Amino acid sequence: MFPSERFFREAWPTISQDFEAADDPEATVDWIIANSKLTEGGRVLDAPCGFGRHSVAFARRGYQVTGVDFSETELDRARAAAAAAGVPAAFLCQDMRDLEFSGEFDLAVNLFSSIGYFSDDEDRLLLDRFWRALAPGGEFVLDTRNRDHFVRHVTPEEVVAGVRIENTFDPETSRVRGVWHRVDSGARIGETEFRLYSAHELRAMLRPERWRRVDLYGGLDGAPFTLDSPRLALIARK
Repeated sequence: MFPSERFFREAWPTISQDFEAADDPEATVDWIIANSKLTEGGRVLDAPCGFGRHSVAFARRGYQVTGVDFSETELDRARAAAAAAGVPAAFLCQDMRDLEFSGEFDLAVNLFSSIGYFSDDEDRLLLDRFWRALAPGGEFVLDTRNRDHFVRHVTPEEVVAGVRIENTFDPETSRVRGVWHRVDSGARIGETEFRLYSAHELRAMLRPERWRRVDLYGGLDGAPFTLDSPRLALIARK
């Protein structure tokens, strides 16, 4: 178990599609492809894949996609989305901390703030799992919130897609506790806890000796990375 596990198993599937609606997976995938060395028909690992929006976008472009998530509800949606799009994709129900792939993928992606929910040691292990899953020359794309921006602009609450999130930030641990409520009814949805990382912390956790190059961006649109970038994105090349 991890602190937010119950939330992501029970509450998240009820709001995920609305919460992530503002994101454009097609534009995200186009940018990743344009800025990586992924070749036609390459193998892509999407973990966690959620309801499959990025997995399906990659599959539409002819890539061999494997999506991994621990929510059967989200995976059923991903399989339905792939079927509706008429594209093949494999979806596996698994905790991404347990990934056992070895040299099987040309690209691995961990998107939409999907790191930080575990202990620091488990996050390091997770990054190692992605490294091991890649073939030599493969690339890893990670997208999360930028700690430096968050601590400079944190507010007691934020409202996104009809959901109000009460944030409490612990500066000693860089962990954020979120209490989620529906705006319309005020009903409590659940709680999350996650660790925010700065750019230098993520670089160190990647184990620099394992990667030939790590490029930082302020988002999956190629924006330059600064202290005031809301997002922190990187492309690491094995």
